[in-house]
Amino acid sequence: RFLLFDSLTAVPIVRASKMASSSSSSAMKLLLRSDKPRRVIQALRLDIFGELPNLDNSRRSGTKILKQAHTGPYLARYYPDPIANSARKATPGYKTELEERRERKALVMRRRGKGAPKKGAGKRQQRK
Repeated sequence: RFLLFDSLTAVPIVRASKMASSSSSSAMKLLLRSDKPRRVIQALRLDIFGELPNLDNSRRSGTKILKQAHTGPYLARYYPDPIANSARKATPGYKTELEERRERKALVMRRRGKGAPKKGAGKRQQRK
């Protein structure tokens, strides 16, 4: 009899010569039934494949989400940062055409008396 290690699972395999005896087969059964080789195999499997231990089947571990590919860089490339944000940092007082139009419209409405009331001077305040 001699002892070999399986290359895939790193489990010792007991091999006997042509004259197989009942003691060698029972030794192999005991070896494979024992808890220590199973733990070693499981630890190696988790390390090789980058998995987390399954401690309890009734609890959620979040491994499904953790294994998914990250989408952040793809979304950042698809929706780039607006130019207005970097322009505001570079030049103070920068406004887009939409912001300028909104301010002009609010100014015209205020002159006509149709603009928004000052803070705290709305309809509710007038009723009190």
